[in-house]
Amino acid sequence: KTHVFENYVNALIITFGGTDQHDLTRKILFSILPYCERNSIKIFVVTGSGYMYLKELKEEVLKLSDSNVEVTHATGVMSRIMEKTSIAITSNGRTVYELAHMSIPAIVIPVNEREKTHEFACEKNGFIPLKGFKDKETPNEVLNTLKNLVENTTYRKKLYQNTVPFNFTHNKKNILKRIEKLLQ
Repeated sequence: KTHVFENYVNALIITFGGTDQHDLTRKILFSILPYCERNSIKIFVVTGSGYMYLKELKEEVLKLSDSNVEVTHATGVMSRIMEKTSIAITSNGRTVYELAHMSIPAIVIPVNEREKTHEFACEKNGFIPLKGFKDKETPNEVLNTLKNLVENTTYRKKLYQNTVPFNFTHNKKNILKRIEKLLQ
């Protein structure tokens, strides 16, 4: 189900693809956690099968009392988690298209040179692109951007509305029709 705009943010998702070689998941999570706790925002963290810091992440989350953080690892159905969220923090890969389809605005961080060339993640499509990953600066930049996104309802609604035109439901059917036509 696509997201329906609400004036408040009750949950967000953090996901950085299959490996997250810079461990942005943990760095971003712990930079935004106090703000999210103060504002009763649940955080869904989804890590990929190649994420090397899972043990440390889970241990640190377990130490949190009354945590509003839920960690999921190597899931095949991230859309079920996305359905529960209002915004996302992600890398600039395929997930951006899934978020667009689900009408979920996002803060997008390219984590390598290839992702810096992807142009879909822009404000006119409902996303806030950051310039790229910088170890010490990115977590603070994400926190400040998140605060604006949560507190500026008009801006968030504009981004949401920019995602609404994207509906990729029929793409799979169209591709299958083309394949069938080629096979005939």
